[in-house]
Amino acid sequence: MNFFSMAVKNIQRKLDTYLTYFLSAAFAVTIFFIFCSIYYNPEFADFHTGVSKIGIIFKISSVVVLLFSGVFVYYANSLFIKSRKKEIAIYSLLGMRKKEIGQLLFLETLLVGVGSIISGILLGSLFTRFFSMILKKLMLGGAPGNDIAFHLTWQPVVVSIVVFLILFILNALYSLKTVFGSKLIDLLSAEKEGETAPKFSVVLSVLSILMIFVSYLVFLNFNGDDGAMKLIGPAIFACVLLATGTYLLFQNIVIWLLSKCKKNIRFYYKTGNFISTSQNVYRIKANSNIFCVIALLSAFTVTVMSAAISFYLTLGNSMPIYAPYSYLCENLNEVATKQVLQTVSEDDTVKLHAVTDLNVLSTSASLEGYKVDTNNAYEKTTTQVGEDLTIDIIKFSDYKKVVEDTEAIESKGNKGALFVSELTKGECLFLDGNYGHDYSEHITGNNIQVKTDGGITAFKIVDVSLFKYIGAAHARTTLVLEDSDYERYFALKDSYKICHYIGLKFDNPLEVSTLFDKLNTIVATKNHDKSYLEYHQILFNMYGAYIFIGMFLGILFLMAAGSIIFYKQLMEARDDMGRYEILRKIGMTEKEMLKSVRRQIAIVFLLPFMVAMMHTVVILKTYQNMVYTLTTDSPILVYALLVVAIYFIIYGLFYLFSVKGYMKTVWNKSTVS
Repeated sequence: MNFFSMAVKNIQRKLDTYLTYFLSAAFAVTIFFIFCSIYYNPEFADFHTGVSKIGIIFKISSVVVLLFSGVFVYYANSLFIKSRKKEIAIYSLLGMRKKEIGQLLFLETLLVGVGSIISGILLGSLFTRFFSMILKKLMLGGAPGNDIAFHLTWQPVVVSIVVFLILFILNALYSLKTVFGSKLIDLLSAEKEGETAPKFSVVLSVLSILMIFVSYLVFLNFNGDDGAMKLIGPAIFACVLLATGTYLLFQNIVIWLLSKCKKNIRFYYKTGNFISTSQNVYRIKANSNIFCVIALLSAFTVTVMSAAISFYLTLGNSMPIYAPYSYLCENLNEVATKQVLQTVSEDDTVKLHAVTDLNVLSTSASLEGYKVDTNNAYEKTTTQVGEDLTIDIIKFSDYKKVVEDTEAIESKGNKGALFVSELTKGECLFLDGNYGHDYSEHITGNNIQVKTDGGITAFKIVDVSLFKYIGAAHARTTLVLEDSDYERYFALKDSYKICHYIGLKFDNPLEVSTLFDKLNTIVATKNHDKSYLEYHQILFNMYGAYIFIGMFLGILFLMAAGSIIFYKQLMEARDDMGRYEILRKIGMTEKEMLKSVRRQIAIVFLLPFMVAMMHTVVILKTYQNMVYTLTTDSPILVYALLVVAIYFIIYGLFYLFSVKGYMKTVWNKSTVS
């Protein structure tokens, strides 16, 4: 029998152990292949540039999949090698040289790797078009579009084979290193490693709680208005604290809790509790690295999937906030205005809901305790607290028509002033140009000093809102004045800069792309804002790709998390065969053993899951606080509960597989012996 035949027989003999590892590795190859196929698909070439830049997104995601797969495959392979050290020692005792043993293990690892690569590419080829269609549907967000044609190019196949073959060859070389770097006595005693009595530190226990608590505080104090650059430092600091605190938690507090359980005589000396608690107490410290990784991985997975689903499903409701008008023109001359309206009236495909004619006048003002800090469509506007600022002025009747024509809805960012029914002389509504309430939260009732025809005039602020009445891109601080005040104080129109807007509201803005093309030939680029359809395409192209990738990575991380615990339990089951054989001989029944194994493995699965859920609640709350202020309120907790339920079901299946595999090892093999 040659080495190849021996390697094949070994894989067949250990098929139950290799199967989950093989499936997880094949799944990683499948995802990587699908990502590469989408990147190289010519139908997505137009999205590689522009705001969405899904080419970059898929490149980064492919690298993440590859790196994660590398760590996962390395870890799973190292567990296999550790579990087979005694087998390697027996090979050596039977006369096989280290070189021959190394070749055998090298071939086994490579065969499983090649099988995973082939299976992954075949599965990827079968499902690439299906998932490409899902991606395009997500990116269209309900807008009309063509189906995806099937494109199978050579690049994804070659890239997948090369990168994963290198990955598996490196792991095969690790197997060789283990064989050549180990002594026979070490290989024979490998199963007895890591069984020393665990100790915990009170100081480190307190430190772990403090680190997690501080990280939570940092996360919960994130402010989306600060911008990404300002949050990078605190985010890294909080993540390091959270990861370190979680590791120390499993290293110390969990051991302390299990030790307390041992001291509880009524609890501990029950048959099932006695065995499961003892086993976990001695192994918890050795497993703390795994528990920490699983907890953080699970928290990340649930958070990303919940946030992605929540944001995407509420994005459609948020579109009127970005583009309240289907098409918005600025400062058109009379001829162009007539051409626009005539073109719209002649188009049979469009249903015109409303036309708004709006004049916005600009002047200067000052308000104690207020500043503008906004990047908007015109320029970067920044003032210091209390100093003069440029402010827009509109009439109350025009404002009410805008609200009526755009069918504005009350949401997180436009409560209050949006639905005020009347204004009296000397009063105003204050529409804050910022994206947060930091500078306008306490100004209701204050007077704002405005430059008018007659000098400086004070107006009383009766209500405040973040409502961006002509779109989120036009983030300009605006005062809404009673009509007679507007005509009285701003009669000299030539003294001010005035922008004249014409807003068109269609009932079917996603189905009139041809009309938009016609209008763009009439209206110069500088005289029109992005249409509703353009905003829709930008946002859904970008976030559709995000949710697609988030779901795939979430499933991959879940598979890896469950697989890691599953492998670890199978390895520990082999170590425990002797102990359970003794228990069987002194009268322990299969039912009692199953009960004990269930409890033992339940602790292993539940500990990281519970910590992960604790982290998830805080991070989801942080996300909810960070979501763009103007978006509609998102029921993120509902989506999070749905994701957690699905996650728990799949996680539970890994638990059941682990119990079954553990029992098959410790009971069936012990009864045979």
